Amino acid sequence: MSETNEIVKSVENEKLVGERVLTVDNLEVSFHTYAGEVRAVRDISFHVNQGETLAFVGESGCGKTVTAKAVMRLLKTPPAEIKKTSKIQFLDKDVMKLNSKQLREYKGYDVGMIFQDAMTSLNPTMTCGSQIVEAIRIHTDQTKAEARETALSLLRAVEIPNPEQRFKQYPHQLSGGLRQRVMIAIALSCDPHLLIADEPTTALDVTIQAQIMGLLKDLQEKSKTAIILVTHDLGVVANFADRIQVMYAGQIMETGTTKEIFNNPRHPYTWALLRSIPRLDSKDKEDLYSLKGTPPDLILPLKGCPFADRCDYAMEICREGQFEKQTSDTHKTWCWLEHPDAPKVERPV
Repeated sequence: MSETNEIVKSVENEKLVGERVLTVDNLEVSFHTYAGEVRAVRDISFHVNQGETLAFVGESGCGKTVTAKAVMRLLKTPPAEIKKTSKIQFLDKDVMKLNSKQLREYKGYDVGMIFQDAMTSLNPTMTCGSQIVEAIRIHTDQTKAEARETALSLLRAVEIPNPEQRFKQYPHQLSGGLRQRVMIAIALSCDPHLLIADEPTTALDVTIQAQIMGLLKDLQEKSKTAIILVTHDLGVVANFADRIQVMYAGQIMETGTTKEIFNNPRHPYTWALLRSIPRLDSKDKEDLYSLKGTPPDLILPLKGCPFADRCDYAMEICREGQFEKQTSDTHKTWCWLEHPDAPKVERPV
């Protein structure tokens, strides 16, 4: 990055420590298909502050990645449509009103993204180094030689051994863990204020998963970057995320700090996710909990709670609407079991 851009970024980061980086209100995303309108994300709101990590957790197809791509304005329209009532505010920018030039700066310079599958996301016809250099030169005024040095420093920062050699290699010549590190280097190449990590540990073994998550945590502590982590694995977020947003069928079921979600989960869907995680303190050999049934058809209007048909505690009123309960400044859930008149149930986790 040029000296001017470095100064601008450093000043901006000093002003933004702990402040709101991203605010999303009433986000609704649909896909128009031959079968009808698929409402993939249904009226969700959230925010992310500088230096914190917000995790989107839920089953495949619950709307996590669609939400992340909507924030990045990466959804192809058509068939996708972000409804006009949706508001995405990044710092002082209204993301929904950015023109093509402003969007180009927003994608990559302001917000970086680590995509789900590094092997298919990296260009197989370009060396890893040239892909990092390309990202740097698009968003900064660095020369090719300066961008090359920056790229090498990024490869060192993400702890890739022999960076000069890896710089010249193609993605297929690297292991899965090294490819993921290259993806992280590209995402961080312009020192973004917000980093979106979409399943960054997919297809990696447990040891490499821990290394990648540790690397992201170290980089975040140094740069104060805000992170949105998209994952289906609560085990991954336990020691990484500050807050967790549990999603199901395009809606938020529960949101709270990591401590609140793990120590005091309130929604039956959150209970189901937690029961499906192997426990080290389990004394008896038993089968892991498996959630029965399938998610609802998102073409349907879903009048009540979308989880009602799979919930062991569902009541008739659950199919009529949802009950919102704020249990603390940071903890909120949408479940009729939180109503004062609801029957008391023993929490299984």
